[in-house]
Amino acid sequence: MPNYFLYARKSTDVEDKQILSIESQLAELRELAKRENLNIVTEFIEKRSAKIPGRPIFNEMMKKIQAGEAQGIVCWKIDRLSRNPVDSGKIQWLLQQGIIQHIQTHSQSHYPNDNVLMMSVELGMANEYVRQLSENTARGLKHKAREGYFPGLAPLGYINNPQTKKISIHHKNAKTIKKLFEIYATGNSTIEKLTEVLEKNGIKTKKNCRVNISRITFILGNPIYYGHFRYAKEIYEGKHEPIITKELFDRVNTILRRRGRKPDQKSDPRPLCELMSCGSCGMGITGEKKKKKLANGTIRHYVYYHCTKKSKTQKCFELGIREEELDNQLSSLLTQYTMPTEWAEMLGEKLDLEEKQSVTSVQKEIQELKNELEDISQNLSRLTDVYVAQDIERADYLERRRSLMSNKKSLEEKIMQITKTPTMWIEPTREWIKDSQILDEISKTADLPSKKLSLQKIFGSNLILKGREASGNPFSHYAELRSARENLGKKDATLIVVRVGGIEPPSQPWEGRILPLDHTRI
Repeated sequence: MPNYFLYARKSTDVEDKQILSIESQLAELRELAKRENLNIVTEFIEKRSAKIPGRPIFNEMMKKIQAGEAQGIVCWKIDRLSRNPVDSGKIQWLLQQGIIQHIQTHSQSHYPNDNVLMMSVELGMANEYVRQLSENTARGLKHKAREGYFPGLAPLGYINNPQTKKISIHHKNAKTIKKLFEIYATGNSTIEKLTEVLEKNGIKTKKNCRVNISRITFILGNPIYYGHFRYAKEIYEGKHEPIITKELFDRVNTILRRRGRKPDQKSDPRPLCELMSCGSCGMGITGEKKKKKLANGTIRHYVYYHCTKKSKTQKCFELGIREEELDNQLSSLLTQYTMPTEWAEMLGEKLDLEEKQSVTSVQKEIQELKNELEDISQNLSRLTDVYVAQDIERADYLERRRSLMSNKKSLEEKIMQITKTPTMWIEPTREWIKDSQILDEISKTADLPSKKLSLQKIFGSNLILKGREASGNPFSHYAELRSARENLGKKDATLIVVRVGGIEPPSQPWEGRILPLDHTRI
């Protein structure tokens, strides 16, 4: 009497949505075997899809059949055994060779001498069903993405809404995500510290472990948090509620790119690290602790700052500099951008006046931004036409689309900010005046982190160290302030700031400078 293996399979995929549960299959097949007097020696239960080869339980069963432990298979339907041509061919071959002598399903039997056409058609239909289902699913998800709805599992800070089939804000986690971006944007935190922030707010992995560094890095680089999302390597405009602004996202990612590989927290003193780059090779400047034993046995500790020398294309010969000497140079730089008190007072009065007059002047600027936005939309449309016509490689298309989408989002955000607050540049300008006034005071302290923060506001990432000398190109408003001090001196307080460049909406030719009071607008 031949032996039989009972095989029951059901996956969590859509393809098996209508199939009986494992328990139901087992009950039906046991009853079938009893009714047909089939000797079941082993039951095999598998909870994986059959659309790709490599199912471990199925392969184990096939090996046992080839070893002669059983001569037949009992299953609910033939598509339980296979939905791919590789496994289908194996089953048909073993059946034709008589190694499998009988396959019994709930509705029919298959024997070696049967016409193989019917089984081929049945297995082929199972495979084609999976292919069509995969294509239809992919097409549906891509259409959902084009409509602006994220077609996947909601990232941290969002939840999948089962009613709307869209993602919604998870208010508690969203606040934590926003906090991560804001902390890292200061430039005074590390990825490791952000993992602690998540842990303190009760956010851990499914295994109740701390979220790892790579996951934090992925979160900080995910455009879904400012309103766009990636799907199938393309960037789409989302209709979900953003958690952060595009401007905050860009600031964070600028810091991520500048830092690159994370330095060793245990050996790196870090007070002035990630502030400058090497003026010769462009690599970062890092700090390193050194110690020296004097003749009398005393050990002195020093901190040297030097190029990381990580360039793969250029050999760097720049030497290091003692922290004390670098501190003196940076303090001297800060004093050059200090705003005299009398200037600050007069500028404050001028800002009050400008605030009253500027509401109508932004309309032209908004229209210019809208024109730029229209140009980007047209470029996106033309880019798609070129890609459809196969005149451009997919990789090039994706990169250009990503860049255009990023610029589009930045412009939309800027227009929205200007529309809501026509005088939004006023407060940042007042903050700039306030910061500029205390630079001289900060330069006289030993507070290196405060000096670093002030220098980043002045130079951004444009501060270099070359020939053991620190120098850099400041932002335009700080450059104008320094120029005014050099050319006019402290005795001349008749100055006015007209919209600090880089903070406010796009300016007129006369804007973004420190100007004499008798300057006439053109």
